[in-house]
Amino acid sequence: MNASSSDEKYTEGRHSIAVVSRRTGISQLVLRAWERRYGAVEPSRTDTARRLYSDRDLEKLSLLHMLTKAGHRIGDIAKLSLEDLHQLATECGARALVSASESLDGSVDAAALLEEAIGAVTYLDDRGLESVLDKALLHLSKPVLRRELLAPLLHELGNQWGDGRLRIAHEHMATAIVSAFLSSMNSRYQVLPGAPLVAVATPSGHLHELGALLAASHAHESGWDVLYLGPNLPAEEIAVAARTRGARAVMLSIVFPFSDSGVMDQLRELRKLVGRDLPIVVGGHGAPSYGPVLAEIGALVVDDTEELGGLLASI
Repeated sequence: MNASSSDEKYTEGRHSIAVVSRRTGISQLVLRAWERRYGAVEPSRTDTARRLYSDRDLEKLSLLHMLTKAGHRIGDIAKLSLEDLHQLATECGARALVSASESLDGSVDAAALLEEAIGAVTYLDDRGLESVLDKALLHLSKPVLRRELLAPLLHELGNQWGDGRLRIAHEHMATAIVSAFLSSMNSRYQVLPGAPLVAVATPSGHLHELGALLAASHAHESGWDVLYLGPNLPAEEIAVAARTRGARAVMLSIVFPFSDSGVMDQLRELRKLVGRDLPIVVGGHGAPSYGPVLAEIGALVVDDTEELGGLLASI
């Protein structure tokens, strides 16, 4: 076989996701997450949209798995070349022998916890999910916990609920436990005297509050005091609360429903009641569907909670 044909075989998609998962030790769920969120590999697709991985993909994923076990963050190494990954692997040496859930310094790998959390939800294991979250709180910094565990967990659960892989019972169980966890975590933040106040809520008709709780956590960490008003609140109530407490901003999480005319009216009403001087920050999966009205009322739109730090600093 000549060099050209050998190279073609090396980059040709021929391994199914099940084979790659078995040979690398990476679950299919984590494989998809690494592809979608970090662009670790780009498998080819069959006519029926099945993933096909090449030998090169297999080699790279094996290295990524080993390096994340040794303590490297997938977001830091996913786009590295094979040559750089091999160099890192050489430098890691014995760290390749560390368990998949913990690195040499005893820190817990967020990707492994994410997989455990989704497994707990799948089997309606409420105590298992609580245990994963408690472990994360002990071993992960709060920004990492939000960014690499909670946010992708909620995103994955939303996807699985949307395509029918999870039932309403799964979503309700997970929501109840994660809401309680975030509420408890947020209550532990210490607020400095004179900290600016932000009112956080979801508008009428929006019952999903996890995005609002995540936003509240990020605001706390950015040095703000938070008046958390909860889900499904009319514009008038949000405005009264914000004005009564002298809030410097209002944050809304909009998840579902999309493009609802009633919500559009509520957003216009909120702007009218709080005036043009009070910033209204809006985020969430459903926010893009309200783009025109958000532009109309001059709302500040964030794609994810991790953008909030700079935005809040600018207010």
